[in-house]
Amino acid sequence: MNASPSGFSNPDQSLARRDAALPALSWLLDNTRLSELLGETVRVTRCRYKPGTSLLVAFRRIRNGSFDYGWAYTLAAPVAKLLRRESTSRSRGGNMRVLRPDPGQQDTLVAVGGVEDDWALYKNLLWLREHGAERLGISSRPGGTLLAGSSVLRYKPERRLVLSAHQASTAVVIKAAAKPATAGQQTHFLDRLRLHGVPLLPQLGDAECLDHGISACVAWGGGDLAGLDDEPGAIAAGEALARLHGVADPVIQDSAGSWPAGITTQLQATSNMVSSLLPSLEETARRIEAELSALLLNGGQPGPVLVHGDFSPDQVLVGGSEVRLIDFDRAHAGTAEADLGSFAAAEETVLPASGGAPARDVSAGGASAGGPKTAGLMDGYLQAGGRFTQSGVDAWAAFRLFNSSIDPFRDRSPEWAADMSWHLSRAKELIP
Repeated sequence: MNASPSGFSNPDQSLARRDAALPALSWLLDNTRLSELLGETVRVTRCRYKPGTSLLVAFRRIRNGSFDYGWAYTLAAPVAKLLRRESTSRSRGGNMRVLRPDPGQQDTLVAVGGVEDDWALYKNLLWLREHGAERLGISSRPGGTLLAGSSVLRYKPERRLVLSAHQASTAVVIKAAAKPATAGQQTHFLDRLRLHGVPLLPQLGDAECLDHGISACVAWGGGDLAGLDDEPGAIAAGEALARLHGVADPVIQDSAGSWPAGITTQLQATSNMVSSLLPSLEETARRIEAELSALLLNGGQPGPVLVHGDFSPDQVLVGGSEVRLIDFDRAHAGTAEADLGSFAAAEETVLPASGGAPARDVSAGGASAGGPKTAGLMDGYLQAGGRFTQSGVDAWAAFRLFNSSIDPFRDRSPEWAADMSWHLSRAKELIP
């Protein structure tokens, strides 16, 4: 995206200076310093920051010729919490350790460990190896908590781990979450979607797997729409999305009463985080928060339908002339434009044009949300009988762009401050 504007130089250092409650920030936000602290070369791939309270990062390293993942964690208080966890880890054969990056500050602690030392995932990973592997048809191994021959695809500390394993000669993608499966991951829900023609992947495992946060499916297709320029695939995805929105399911009735109550909470949380990360953008964030809140809560949104809840090009797998939709854990009652706008916003963030500038212009009023894949998606959606308003799509695209403005920081983009500024500017452009 764009080069860093003036005032955004060394944003990590500026953040570390402002948050005196977490003196270890300057180590965990810097790949070089964290590598020196750990005694090996690592690169931070994800972070979760609670201002004045804690910072948890995932990092990647190369061991034995392949990628390996770990985490590092610091918190303001009480430091005894980290020491207790270190003792617990050692008692069960783990490798978690607590480091003191600054000898002059004995209360500044950094806990580090591998994926198998993740205290939120540990029990479910252990259950996967000891019980779940057999239910999935995967071989296990004695000792440890990961499956034999598996490799880590994605890792969010204390949230989820995505593994690639093998069932005979077939690759299997396994997701291990810290919490039990949501309503959108239950077999009866997915069966209903399949009955209505929504193209899905067959799920492996059983109800007990889901109770332990384990879901799995056979790897399928040649990639997802995020990485493929496939116009027929985008059109097919639009047709599939229209079928999803036409499904009547109890999840709608269960959540319709509170819809869209979570909008205000999301907007406020985003504004607060923007203000903490880049104080110079606080006024802009507060203004966008107020405008989106008024637009989405008081704008007479259409009645709720069943929406995906996190729809984007990487949620659409493509194989030849067919597609499969994945990851329904955020399915809920909402408006159809929310899924379309979410897809459009996600596409814009990776468009090769300057700063993610949109590639479509469907009205005299200016460029609307999305790019060529969004155009194909909308064509397929309309062909399958779906209906939407462009103004609604743009509004929900602005909502996703605003809320995802924190992602460049979380994903450790080298230009995260400039990327965050672009997200806010583009969200503002899409608000009428």
